[in-house]
Amino acid sequence: MTPYDKLKSLPCAQDSLKPGINFEILDKHAYQISDNQAADRLQKARQILFKTIHGRTMKTG
Repeated sequence: MTPYDKLKSLPCAQDSLKPGINFEILDKHAYQISDNQAADRLQKARQILFKTIHGRTMKTG
């Protein structure tokens, strides 16, 4: 179960959302891509981040 699924399963979960936001809206965003696609995007973003950090420390260090 993903954290999002767990949130949806809680009693009165709708009360935890901001006004004007509901699970129908969130579902559209949450299910646009698969969990594996999201994980791939995260890994690529991390690689870019760490390359940037590593490049800065090499130049300043």
